[in-house]
Amino acid sequence: MSYFSMQKEKYKVYVVGEGQNDANSNGVKEKLQEFNIELLPPIDSFSITSPLKTWASTSKLRSYISQYKIDLVHILFATPHALWANYIKVPYIITTRGSDALVVLPSLLESGGIRGMYDKWLFSRFKKAFANAKINTATSIAQMGKLMELFHINNIEIIRTGVDVERIANAKDQTLLDPSLAGQKFIFSPRFMAPVYNIGVQIDAIALLPKEVLVNYIFVFIRGKQYNVDYYERMKSKLEGLKASLHFTYLIKDYLNQEDLWTYYNYASLTVMTPRSDGTPNSALEAMVAKCPLIMPDLPYDKAIFENTCFVWTGNEAKELAGLMEKALVSYPVQLLDTAYHRANEQGNRAIEMNKLEKLYS
Repeated sequence: MSYFSMQKEKYKVYVVGEGQNDANSNGVKEKLQEFNIELLPPIDSFSITSPLKTWASTSKLRSYISQYKIDLVHILFATPHALWANYIKVPYIITTRGSDALVVLPSLLESGGIRGMYDKWLFSRFKKAFANAKINTATSIAQMGKLMELFHINNIEIIRTGVDVERIANAKDQTLLDPSLAGQKFIFSPRFMAPVYNIGVQIDAIALLPKEVLVNYIFVFIRGKQYNVDYYERMKSKLEGLKASLHFTYLIKDYLNQEDLWTYYNYASLTVMTPRSDGTPNSALEAMVAKCPLIMPDLPYDKAIFENTCFVWTGNEAKELAGLMEKALVSYPVQLLDTAYHRANEQGNRAIEMNKLEKLYS
């Protein structure tokens, strides 16, 4: 959004979320204002079982469009927000980002019984929304193919989210690192401590690393602002138990803002990601721009970006992951780093991708 909102002479950007968001309580509203983006009061979630609330939200959405003279609506995540497209009368664009197109939408055709009837009705509403969009965008070729398969539509373009290549490459202010990392080598796990990111297997892999790695590297994790308390406490307890027996050092950051995160990539000896499912992760693109050695799982990532750019963890075993981590720390190929940087710059450069989007807006 900020790519457009900071062009103040051309655009005015408004954003609205659904009622369960906590934008007003965690500083998001103020952050948006810094980028000249106006956060409007939220609407309730779409619900067939609460028709009065849905009707009220529809009316509120239409009033925003009228009051602020909205020319174009961009739905930034397809499920469930694309459902609102059927109730507005201005041009709109729908964007998919991964699990919405690859997991949620196909799942609507899989259930049976009363639930299946409801899901199939929802699917028909999504189909109508995608069909009537001025254009749909996807962040990967896999998503594009799935939308064509599901909805038999051709009004789709690949527009990747992209990352700020120049700013990431220059994010090297060491004072933004945690003080405990000063002068230390560290291994970075940038995905939040949640079950979908499979942090447990990373901790199991730590237990299998040789002593020289445990002694010489700090293992850095990010809890995340919103987190599964039970899972987090189990992972932390697991780390504490291993620390007592293996005598290594770990650090868990509650959260890292964008500038801090980029700095960690630039100084990490290795970035490790083990999600169970994924779209086109900016976290990987950011590590690639920072020329940080990277381990990713064997998921159906966009080959145009990620093929031959990093070490690939092919299984679900901690032993294999530990072996890859050790190998990456000892002899990570420079060619992989160079290829990764050029791919991210060519295929995941925010400025290039947003320029494509601007042409669609026009």
